[in-house]
Amino acid sequence: MPATCSLIITTYNWPEALNKSLESCLLQTITPIEVIIADDGSKEETRELIKSYQAKSLPFNLIHCWQEDIGFRAAQSRNNAINAASTDYIICIDGDIILHPNFIEDHILHAKKNQVLAGKRVRLSQRFSQRVISSNEQVSPVSALFYSERGRKNAIRSTLLSRYRSKVSRDADSVFSCNFSFWRQDAINVNGFNCDFIGWGAEDKEFCIRLINNGAVKKQLQHSAVCYHLYHPELSRQMADINQKIYDDAILKQLTHCKNGLTTMGTAY
Repeated sequence: MPATCSLIITTYNWPEALNKSLESCLLQTITPIEVIIADDGSKEETRELIKSYQAKSLPFNLIHCWQEDIGFRAAQSRNNAINAASTDYIICIDGDIILHPNFIEDHILHAKKNQVLAGKRVRLSQRFSQRVISSNEQVSPVSALFYSERGRKNAIRSTLLSRYRSKVSRDADSVFSCNFSFWRQDAINVNGFNCDFIGWGAEDKEFCIRLINNGAVKKQLQHSAVCYHLYHPELSRQMADINQKIYDDAILKQLTHCKNGLTTMGTAY
């Protein structure tokens, strides 16, 4: 079990959602040593939001990793953050995710060597998401149960249920980078996320399957590491077929390494 961790939050031009995500980081029972914003080229409003948090007395170090906006490059933005991380263990979420207060604690408690963790999410309704963003209201398990659009059962946090329903496997099914954690050295060993992924696609699953091919197992968390996904319209899936082939090749060829990853990074600051 790691003593502490780094939390990576990916974001792109939605500071209102990122603000709610950062607010939830401040309510954690166990805080990460650092929160790293993996920014895929957001404009000044996001930078100003992050600066306003950095000016506060925070229980963690807040780091902003920004890269030029030349298209959807979530894989590279996460690699920027992995390179910037200073701890042994990394948790990934997206900038439209609000954390249950025990989210970080749950990931740390379940973490083991040679294992990655994949959690679930509650998809909040459009109306409730707008209400949360425009107010000081916090999402709770009760409100998530009432105002969820999908994944209502994922709002239930239970140590007992988690013990019996969380399963270990060697596949990347149900892996989403909005609730995922791994050891930093394991990520380095497989050369991080594959930057051949451009646009929406399975870059999180492909990363996970290379970790598995390299000796890890996946633990699918149930009723633990609860988080709430703010509503947004579906992203363009123009590159879905091309990206799916990259993932399929990693499975078919049992790849443990990608060429275009952590060691071939572009410029970020």
